[in-house]
Amino acid sequence: MDAPPPPARDLGRRRFRIAVIAASGLVAIAGSALLAARHSSASVTTRGVTATKIVPGHPGSLAAGEEALWFGLVDPKKPVHKQPIYRLALATDSLTRSVDIGGQASYLLHAGGTLYASVEHDGGDGSGPSRIDAFDWRTGDLKFSRPYTGLLGPVVRDGKTLLVLQTQPGALIRLDAGTLLPTAAPLELPPGRSLGLAIGAGSIWVTSADAGEVLRIDPATGKITPVRVGGFPIGIAVAGGDVWFADRERGSVTRIDPRTLRPLGDPIQVGSAPSSLVVAGGYLFVGRAGFGTVTRIDVRSGRKVGIPIRFAQPTKSSSAFALAPFGTSIWASSSASNTLTRISSRTGGAPAPAATVSKALLQIPAQGPFPRGAKVTATISVPPLPPGNGGMAIGEGAVWALNPSIARLLRIDPKTNSVVKQIPVGAYGDVAVGDGSIWLTNPGANTVDRMDPKTSHVRATIPVGKNPLGIAVTPRAVWVANDGLATPDIPSVSRIDPASNKVVATIPLGPTSVCCALHMGVIAAGGVVWVVVPQANSVVRIDPETNEKTVFKLDFPPCAYLDADESSVWSTGGACADVVGRIDVRTHGLTKLVEPHPIGLKIAFGHVWVVSLAAGNIDQIDLRTNQVVARLPIGGHPIHLAVGFDSLWVFDGDGRILRVQPTR
Repeated sequence: MDAPPPPARDLGRRRFRIAVIAASGLVAIAGSALLAARHSSASVTTRGVTATKIVPGHPGSLAAGEEALWFGLVDPKKPVHKQPIYRLALATDSLTRSVDIGGQASYLLHAGGTLYASVEHDGGDGSGPSRIDAFDWRTGDLKFSRPYTGLLGPVVRDGKTLLVLQTQPGALIRLDAGTLLPTAAPLELPPGRSLGLAIGAGSIWVTSADAGEVLRIDPATGKITPVRVGGFPIGIAVAGGDVWFADRERGSVTRIDPRTLRPLGDPIQVGSAPSSLVVAGGYLFVGRAGFGTVTRIDVRSGRKVGIPIRFAQPTKSSSAFALAPFGTSIWASSSASNTLTRISSRTGGAPAPAATVSKALLQIPAQGPFPRGAKVTATISVPPLPPGNGGMAIGEGAVWALNPSIARLLRIDPKTNSVVKQIPVGAYGDVAVGDGSIWLTNPGANTVDRMDPKTSHVRATIPVGKNPLGIAVTPRAVWVANDGLATPDIPSVSRIDPASNKVVATIPLGPTSVCCALHMGVIAAGGVVWVVVPQANSVVRIDPETNEKTVFKLDFPPCAYLDADESSVWSTGGACADVVGRIDVRTHGLTKLVEPHPIGLKIAFGHVWVVSLAAGNIDQIDLRTNQVVARLPIGGHPIHLAVGFDSLWVFDGDGRILRVQPTR
């Protein structure tokens, strides 16, 4: 072949990061801009290529439908950077939708009217955290989202069940395909990386690559039956009633009987580094890492058909590709060639000419330009903060910034705009200040610590509900949002009496089906307490006099923060929805505003203030019209927002705390 094969195997020293392996997997290959005839040789062909679309950016993950494709852009550099997903209308060769997902899509799946995406968060290092998102296939609107601490990869749907493979540490996650709520606890898989996922022949199939095993899993009982196959099994598929897997180390595809788990015939040699397997039109398509080709295997005879079909040129540099089936064809993406290529299961004449995709129809909300409604008056350098961690609070004469990545609580003097103390702390989740104390949630211990702001000593440790996250303080109570660890835990709010340092009430927030959102914000405003329940798409109001609750429904998951005044409550979608929502507390009416990955939110200085992690902006929203009236670009990755000392304070994940002064 034109390029040497990659090294066979070096598990001890080399991280082989696989985000996608099955039908739409990201795997290392090479490519060039076009399938030029002068590069073909007797060992490969371009016959069977029926369409090539040249797209902007470097496509990786891919999902196919009759009228459209969705693809995610990929950047091989670490940490992970934000890369949008795009919808390509095949009839017009135009991009019709762009969705900022706050990270990078490692896997896409089209099932029914839904697009499922495994998303690694912006700033990730290849080990998580990540999310599974469900979008409307036609519009790209986010329907549901569910976060996980590990790295998610392949996704398959079996009726009403969605199966998601956590690649490292290996685990099989089982969700309701409609709501993304867990239907069972995650099933732990053998140690090492689990890279391929398929379903069929009455079982779930997983490749345990480091162990050199194929796992058969009973979908009813979860019983795992391993079969030792050796090598480095990656891609896996079920076709013709049998199970097929690609062995990257041996350059082969093996067919096994799903009942006896014994090989059927000899391994089929397909060349170096096969990785991804998909099925279309009675053929198994085998994608090869580093060569930009697919090989067809007849699933009835188990024999190769013809010579490999090239969709991208080989290269020694690492890039990414994905295979996605639809009908009797497959689509292949190439990040090196910036192409999406359709390959028919039936070889035909010369390949169709390449078409350049237009961005003219790309729908991006038309906003701005806006005046700058504020200015940065101080920049304080601090250690970086990963998204989803830490918190900010103001009180006791200081600004407090919690940074779990360095296990420190930072005390900032607003007179000098400098960090005056770094307090060693545990793995706390959030911070609040009030009643003469600093209050810190400890999700790992299911406790809240009460700290003296003068001595930095913990005065009390208070047991609360499972996985406490958000925390707020009122004059006679401390309120803690517990999201639960796993079903059947019930999300709840623990009410602490600061006089006794004991929980005096536990307020349940819903059935077990709304457990475990991995983030729950709580605030005290307008004489009441508000808490978001992301998995229930709701905001709950609690009367502090009676502990009675009122539920306000949303049509998006409020996965970040909230604030309220006497007439309305505002919440942000965070990583789950590009939405800022306002609920009228009298009518329960919902008004939404599009914002890319909004997180921190505060009502102050006569406006609503929102930080957008994806855009690097602070937006100023009119309380009456619900429209953005001013915008301050600050760059970076702003996460947390606090108000105090006549200023806004922004905790930027890139390692800054900004003091911002409103100017209008």
